[in-house]
Amino acid sequence: MIALIRVGLLLFGFLGLGSLRLLFIRKRERTRERDLECLSIVQGKLKAILKICKVEVQAEGLENIPKDEAVLFVGNHRSYFDIVVGYSLLNNVTGFISKDDLTRIPNLKLWMEELHCLFLDRDNLKQNLKVIIEAIQEIKRGISFWIYPEGTRTKGESEEDMLPFKKGSFKLAEKTGCKIIPVAMINTRKIFEEQFPILKSTKVYVRFGEPILLSALSEEEKTHIDNYAEGKVLSMIRDLKEIERKELEAKESESKAQ
Repeated sequence: MIALIRVGLLLFGFLGLGSLRLLFIRKRERTRERDLECLSIVQGKLKAILKICKVEVQAEGLENIPKDEAVLFVGNHRSYFDIVVGYSLLNNVTGFISKDDLTRIPNLKLWMEELHCLFLDRDNLKQNLKVIIEAIQEIKRGISFWIYPEGTRTKGESEEDMLPFKKGSFKLAEKTGCKIIPVAMINTRKIFEEQFPILKSTKVYVRFGEPILLSALSEEEKTHIDNYAEGKVLSMIRDLKEIERKELEAKESESKAQ
């Protein structure tokens, strides 16, 4: 919770700078143009936060994200900065489904609501069902969603120490037929949780995998889509760790040669 408050203060300060503009935006009819304007504002501020926190983002697979249809992003979750990094890279309006802890941050809550984000209350199953139904309707209207199937941040020592993916997280794809985009990130926890209050340069690696279409899977794969998607994300995490290892080795060799 302390970590959330610290991140919240940072986000509150930056998003607060655009609150007056948001008031004018909210008076207009909700259209795609309005959504894209909000997306542009938020992405600009999130990129500024990443710059202040000395974060370099190396992303690949962005071409795997369809530009003209709603999708469901599913990824590993180790840091509050997963959302900051992920949202800064998206090419279309996307709502995050997250815990209602974030609603305690006033300015952040307003912006997230404006961008179709929805909030889960782990103690209210009836309310959570309504959230899922609303998300299904939003996807049918063309709004993508990003969800973390682990259900909470993982605090394991290794990036590969993921919690089991929850099958319910894939209801949005099952009910709408939308494509699933697996996403892997490494080093986001190094940005904040592992070094606060000291800010050290951090390189985050992100990979957007190839779309998964449920109708193209075998019955076994569809039945265990949680395990199938988890395997895809885990494989990408391992690939990213290997890329990082090779880059570090190359830098070390270059340094020794000088």
